[in-house]
Amino acid sequence: MRRQREKSKSMKELRLASLKTISELVDANRSTVRRWLAQADIHPVALGHGRNGAIRFYWRDVEQWLTSQEEID
Repeated sequence: MRRQREKSKSMKELRLASLKTISELVDANRSTVRRWLAQADIHPVALGHGRNGAIRFYWRDVEQWLTSQEEID
């Protein structure tokens, strides 16, 4: 049981999010989100190479960044 929890925790830490998903979540343009993430020193992870490659971000980093932002009304 303990081993399952540890595995589950490590899988959550490796969860990735696309730029599209993040931009939809915060309701902002992809280029704006890309700039915000760069300013927050959150670097993308490249999956694959060239045209068939994909860019993702570690969800744990994005989540920390989101929770650190002040709410603006």
